[in-house]
Amino acid sequence: MQSDIKEITLACGAALAIALAINGYGADALAPETKPAVAPAPPWVVSHSFERLWSEDQVQPGEDQRILLLERQINAAENERFTHVARQILTPEGVQNGATISVDFDPTYQTLTFHWLRLWRDNTPVESLAPDKIKLIQPERDLDQSQLNGEKSAVIVLDDVRVGDVIDCAYSIRGVNPVFGGRFTATLPMQLSSPVNRLTTRLLWPPKRHLAAMDLGCSLSPAVAHTKDYNIYTWDQGMVPGLRPEDALPDWYDPVPWVQFSEYQSWAEVNQWAAALFQTSAPLSPALLQKIAEWRRLGTPEEQVLAALRFVQDEVRYFGLEMGTSSHRPADPSVVFSRRYGDCKDKALLFVTLLRTLGIEAYPVLVNTARCGSLDQMAPSATVFDHAITEVICGGAAWWLDPTATHQRGPLAAHYLPIYGCGLVVAPNTVGLSPIPQNMGWPLTTTREYFQLRRGVDAADLKVVTVSEGRDAENTRAYFAATPREDIAKSYLKYYQAAYPGARSTAPIVLADDEQQNVVETTEYYTIDHWWIHGAQDGRYHCEFSPACLLRLFKKPADTDRRMPLGVEFPEHQIVHTEVILPETWPVESGGKTVSDPAFFFSQNINCTGDRLELNFEYRSLTDAVPADGVADYLMHVERATKSLNYELLGRKGYTDE
Repeated sequence: MQSDIKEITLACGAALAIALAINGYGADALAPETKPAVAPAPPWVVSHSFERLWSEDQVQPGEDQRILLLERQINAAENERFTHVARQILTPEGVQNGATISVDFDPTYQTLTFHWLRLWRDNTPVESLAPDKIKLIQPERDLDQSQLNGEKSAVIVLDDVRVGDVIDCAYSIRGVNPVFGGRFTATLPMQLSSPVNRLTTRLLWPPKRHLAAMDLGCSLSPAVAHTKDYNIYTWDQGMVPGLRPEDALPDWYDPVPWVQFSEYQSWAEVNQWAAALFQTSAPLSPALLQKIAEWRRLGTPEEQVLAALRFVQDEVRYFGLEMGTSSHRPADPSVVFSRRYGDCKDKALLFVTLLRTLGIEAYPVLVNTARCGSLDQMAPSATVFDHAITEVICGGAAWWLDPTATHQRGPLAAHYLPIYGCGLVVAPNTVGLSPIPQNMGWPLTTTREYFQLRRGVDAADLKVVTVSEGRDAENTRAYFAATPREDIAKSYLKYYQAAYPGARSTAPIVLADDEQQNVVETTEYYTIDHWWIHGAQDGRYHCEFSPACLLRLFKKPADTDRRMPLGVEFPEHQIVHTEVILPETWPVESGGKTVSDPAFFFSQNINCTGDRLELNFEYRSLTDAVPADGVADYLMHVERATKSLNYELLGRKGYTDE
């Protein structure tokens, strides 16, 4: 399922992305695939002028181009959008990055028309638009994500572009995806990553049609005018600064201010739209019915659910054909079963169909993987979803399952689902979003390290047993399934060499996978040469123990004085038991430390009895984000926890010389 945000890119190379997320889809018939046309702008367009930069004082350091004007105009009644961009080239890098025009569109239901392309040198325009210079390519930028969307790019390579030139381009895209049945939605960013001297947005809306508007982090109100045919909304901004997001943001946090429009009046209407797409009328194929008959002979409904889920997850590979209406309409389940591939909506419908045929209640569920905490704050719309999962009623309980997940094992209660917050259950009585609980398959990794130190030997033996459960078991299973063992061994060795530079592997990694309980165990064997480090000042030997797996969880952001929330790895639960067999009784002070923060819990415990030293560490994340005003305290607690990670063991002078 394609995301609800599409970008129109007007510069290749470094790619100055000018995002206009338009998902206003009408009932136009599919347009024949034609090359882009050249014609005057539509009569409803009101174009604006721009002022070029004349002084170097107006240029920001490191800026290679400046958008002088970006105007976006949308005519909802005509299913047409007009874009006009004027940008000034400021440096040789700007020439390299900005001298190519590229506009994406879907030729199966859209037509692209260029209105003008001018190169302004000083105050003199040079007309640069010629039909024979427009090249049509199909880049398929999502192919690495196993998706084909059928979009094409109209590319124009400009001649003789120089520093100081202004590239002035205008075009229109007409036609929309009929899969949405005439309902209009649009999501418009009101700030870009680069500065814009003037950013104008104009929406022409038929007054008899319902329109809901939602500000998403945007405080700008439009000017509203009324004519006989339209309500006209205009946002006109001057000197819009470039937006620099801080690093390490939560996945759900979007720093870009948006304005959302939707013609849907309720989530119930969105559900009606989705229900029509997920209906199946064709009879199931004999081969599919035979497969269902095999599962029907299994003992319990949960066993039937698990068998069908394993088949859809493991034997139907993920691949999406997102062209035209297939962007949101799932393929027929028998077709997906036969060809053995499909995207999230295809696999969800196949899985639901299998279970319903088995007499088990099941429904598709539409979710947003990014806006997991804010989807319910948006206006009802069919285009706010980018993923499909399922709800299954089995054994008197509701199970939220993802047919696109891989390497899941164990009972239903062991299956991990990312935190989506809420979703639209495509069911007859749905009138709103449903909360999606996250209480299954929580990750837990327990690492047990066994060190053997030998008297008078400058080396140590290390055995590591790692037990992964829940989501962590799925990730480990997937890693071993997709990676050659030799590469895994090198990666694991490199991991321990970062903490213990003299480490070398002494035996192959052993993998034990308990699929019934969804538990994966790995065992590693190392010898660490030059274990003892000689202190030049005091003449004593010492060594350090470090739970390296916890270090990544305490990574500090580059932006510490923040205006935006800080993302935290969540959920995470790591336990490290380090057991050290000493060559003799050792004077070690036992004790422990605890660090508690609203975002995490950390504990360290040290105990030594005779020649046996035990170090115990535990980390649990408690949330996925720290608010900006809580980051200072969070970093202070991270510093305290980090100081408790490494444990130093002191030896006598000349210890390894014995």
